[in-house]
Amino acid sequence: MITFVRTIVAMPGKIVEAMTAAKEMAALTKKVTGVDVAVGASFGGSISEFAWISHYDSLAHMEAANDKMLADADVRAGMKKFEHLLAPGTTRDHIWRHV
Repeated sequence: MITFVRTIVAMPGKIVEAMTAAKEMAALTKKVTGVDVAVGASFGGSISEFAWISHYDSLAHMEAANDKMLADADVRAGMKKFEHLLAPGTTRDHIWRHV
């Protein structure tokens, strides 16, 4: 089992827009790949940090889902929304293998 977590940090004044876009992207991911994606918001630290959290059976499953997303025009349009919402250089991916 693989857990994938992508964290993002919203630009100042863009927290609500980033949270809305993150939830839209999670729903779109489910539609395109069938994978459930939870959206988390940090508290007790940076209030402008959000995360997408998803689980995959294997790295091959994760890669296949990623390929579907990159090939989908709606997903690419959804990603474009983040251009003005995220602090540059703050997006980070975490890939965890269950042991």
